[in-house]
Amino acid sequence: MTTPPRIDEILGSEGAGAFVQQCAADLAHQDHLDPGTALRLACERVADDDPLLIAASGQTWTLYDDVDIDDAPARRLQVHARLTCPPRVLVCDLDDPSGEIDELLLEVLDLYWLTAWTLDPADLGVR
Repeated sequence: MTTPPRIDEILGSEGAGAFVQQCAADLAHQDHLDPGTALRLACERVADDDPLLIAASGQTWTLYDDVDIDDAPARRLQVHARLTCPPRVLVCDLDDPSGEIDELLLEVLDLYWLTAWTLDPADLGVR
């Protein structure tokens, strides 16, 4: 099985650090956690590519090698937007030239690993 890239390989060390800090702050606020617990949870969930925490526009997700393509909407998905209530994403199949955008429940990304993220580090406060 191919090894998924780590978040620091995708965003760079400063971008990944800022992203994890942002996730920790969000968890601390939303779940009323102390900052240390929130940081530990953010680190664990980011390392696990938890879509509920990290899914965002500009990302590319690739199907895990051990998942049958018949059980998934595509081999590679590009996230265009993240929606809430219920959590879902607007995606397109990167291998479909039509570029058609579909709305999927966020949990479908559990079949995938994050492989790329077009993100301006300035969006995370990194200069």
